[in-house]
Amino acid sequence: NKLMAYKENHGDCNVPQKWKPLGSWVNRQRKQYKKKQNGVKVSLSDQRVEKLEAIGFSWGKKKDVWNDRFKELKQFWTEVCSLKQDFQTLFVSFQVL
Repeated sequence: NKLMAYKENHGDCNVPQKWKPLGSWVNRQRKQYKKKQNGVKVSLSDQRVEKLEAIGFSWGKKKDVWNDRFKELKQFWTEVCSLKQDFQTLFVSFQVL
């Protein structure tokens, strides 16, 4: 399938709209999903949603970007806190000497 091939080559399912017809199809799925979430009856079935999610399909690129940056921030703070702890341990060790 074309979407899977795109994902293999690019690492995600965020096909640009200019990559017709696949990009247009991906955009249409996202629009249908948004309508479905708002209670509008659409042709996008729950089974199709599950299949797309199973391959890592993203329903909103902005949300994914935010989540990616948040994960990076958490990792950064984990590393900073680890360094801070190491520094405090080192500082206490020097005070004991």
